[in-house]
Amino acid sequence: MKAVKTAITASHTVSPQEELWSSFRQGSRDAFARIYQEHVDNLYHYGVHLCGDGELVRDCLQELFHDLWQSREHLADQPLNIRYYLLSSLRRRLLRTLERDRRYRAATTEIPFDFELIPSREQAIIQNEKQQEQVGQLHSALNALPAKQREAIYLRFFHELSYQEVADMMSMKVDSVYNIISKAIGVLRKTLPPAVLLLLLQPGK
Repeated sequence: MKAVKTAITASHTVSPQEELWSSFRQGSRDAFARIYQEHVDNLYHYGVHLCGDGELVRDCLQELFHDLWQSREHLADQPLNIRYYLLSSLRRRLLRTLERDRRYRAATTEIPFDFELIPSREQAIIQNEKQQEQVGQLHSALNALPAKQREAIYLRFFHELSYQEVADMMSMKVDSVYNIISKAIGVLRKTLPPAVLLLLLQPGK
C-alpha cells in the first residue's frame, strides 16, 4: 500500500498555480505580488458588477489581500483554483458588508450589472468598429437578463469557473446553475446574431 501511495505521489505533476500558491504560503512576497497583479483587475470588475460601488469594492479588496497575507500560513495547501478562491472570498466579504448597511440591501437582491468585459477578454475581441458594435449588442443583451442569470454567465464564461464552482459561489445546486445558464443562452440565441453570441461562448484563452 505504501508503494502505491508513493507511486501516486510521484506521478502527480505540480502545476504552476500550485507552485505559486505554495510559495505564497511559505512567505514569498514575489508570489503574493504576482497573485495580486494577476487577479486584482478581474476581482474589481466582478465586485463592481455585484454591488455597483467601486469605493466599497476597493476597500474590500484591500482588506481581502491584507487578511490573505496575514493568514497565509493557515490557508489550505491542497491544489486549488486561485481565481475561484479569491472571487468567492470577495463575494462573501462584499455581501457581509452590504448586509450590515441597509442602504445597500437592495443591491444584494438585484445586482446592478453594467457588464463590461474584463480587460484581457476585451483586448482579444475588439479589433475593429464592427466588433465594437457586436460587443455593445452583447452588453445590452446581457443587461436584459435577470440578475442571477447575469452573474452565473459572468462567472462561467468571463472568469471560466466550472459549473460546480459557480454553484458553490452562488449557494446553488449544480443542476440549478446548468438550468439558469441554459435558459440565459436560450434567450440570447433569440436576441443575438450567431457571431455576437460566439463572443460569449468561445474560449477566452
